[in-house]
Amino acid sequence: MRHFRDLSIRSKLMTGFMLTSLAALLLTLGALAAYDRMTFRDEVLRDVDTLAGIIGENASSRVAFNDRQSAEETLAALRAQPQITGAAIYGSKGELFATYARAKNGDKAGPMPRDGNWIDAQHIGVARPVLFNGARVGTVSVRSDLSELAVRRARTLQIAGGIYIGAAFLALLLASLFQRAITRPIHRLLRAEKRVSREKDYTLRVEKEADDEIGLLIDGFNEMLSEIRSRDAEILARHDQEMALARSIQTSVLPRMFEMPGYDISAIMLPAEEVGGDFYEFRRNNGGAWIGVGDVTGHGVTSGLIMMMAQSMFTMLCEQNGHYHSPAKFISLMNRAMFYNLKRLGQERFMTMVVARIENDGQLVYAGAHTDLLIYRAADGTVDRLPTDGLWLGIADDVEQMTIDRTITLQPGDIALLHTDGVTESRNSAGECYDIGRLTGELQKLHDKSAAVIVTTIAAAAWQWAETPRDDVSLMAVKRS
Repeated sequence: MRHFRDLSIRSKLMTGFMLTSLAALLLTLGALAAYDRMTFRDEVLRDVDTLAGIIGENASSRVAFNDRQSAEETLAALRAQPQITGAAIYGSKGELFATYARAKNGDKAGPMPRDGNWIDAQHIGVARPVLFNGARVGTVSVRSDLSELAVRRARTLQIAGGIYIGAAFLALLLASLFQRAITRPIHRLLRAEKRVSREKDYTLRVEKEADDEIGLLIDGFNEMLSEIRSRDAEILARHDQEMALARSIQTSVLPRMFEMPGYDISAIMLPAEEVGGDFYEFRRNNGGAWIGVGDVTGHGVTSGLIMMMAQSMFTMLCEQNGHYHSPAKFISLMNRAMFYNLKRLGQERFMTMVVARIENDGQLVYAGAHTDLLIYRAADGTVDRLPTDGLWLGIADDVEQMTIDRTITLQPGDIALLHTDGVTESRNSAGECYDIGRLTGELQKLHDKSAAVIVTTIAAAAWQWAETPRDDVSLMAVKRS
């Protein structure tokens, strides 16, 4: 039964039709066979009873006058009836008067039976009184076999078998036709369901063929698709509104002004999704300025929220800890707060970040683990590639021992370019990265441009290179003028 439950609807319908039809046919054939057997036995019994009556009338005078030879001759006429196995005539006192047997080794007459008839597995017998002038003078007994019943049974089985096989083929044909009328709309509905699930196309509709239960199911399916489409549109509109709000909030906290005497500074961020996970910041403080560029692992809403959390911590450290000038100390304090906040959120996210302190005299002190810092040297037109060492923020609660300050000096015309890996790891359709070499060449080509032109041009080039960007792109250019 469990195997039957797992069959397709087509197989179930075919099996049901076939079993029902064949069971009904088998029951009908069985009933007809039983009826034929009963009517045949009744016919044989009537024939034997008639023969017994005829023999009794013909032999009555012979029994009355004790003419045994004539009685034997009367019984001998039964040879024309091959189904008669034996017969006997008994006298008035029950003595055997005359007998007949179909063969020498056939039935032998026994004691005089009682009047009436009997039936066993192989024979039918009749015993009737022999009357002469209204007085009983003896008894006649006739026995017939049921061999013809076996012949009829075999013939009936052959006919029934032929009918059964023919009916099975006809039932199979009709079942195939009927099941198609039932399963065709179900298969159409199933194909539509799979297409909707695969393509998320809620405009699909299934055409119904009839107003039966399957037609009602198709109506319900179409109505459900309409409802899903309506709700999906509402959810998408609400999502777009929320993402637009989130993006507006995120971009509103990013610095727009980068004013510092002796420097031309600008930054840009292009998120791969509505909300990005990249970070940049600029804060004037104690005659100099703090700058930072970072990248939260992943992108999207969660990364955007972590980015805003980092932005708030950066601002707080700039405002409350202005008495020190060490980017390494700045990174260590920021990491401690990030570590515990990410642990509370249960997020397996980390953040790469480089923080730098720039002074009016061109000194730039930086620390943190992030992408390489590129320094364009106006004196000879070369680009220095400075690695940023340390540990990612949020991995451990204390990174102070692994975070050190490094110092460089920017001469007039020099440019410090900070970027995220969304720039160098942008891949085109062939899988080729934009890479650090192209970024370096672009910086050399744009060295005489403003910081705003440098970052926007490079960001656009990396964005166009990727065709379908998969990561946020962020850059900050610090040019000493």
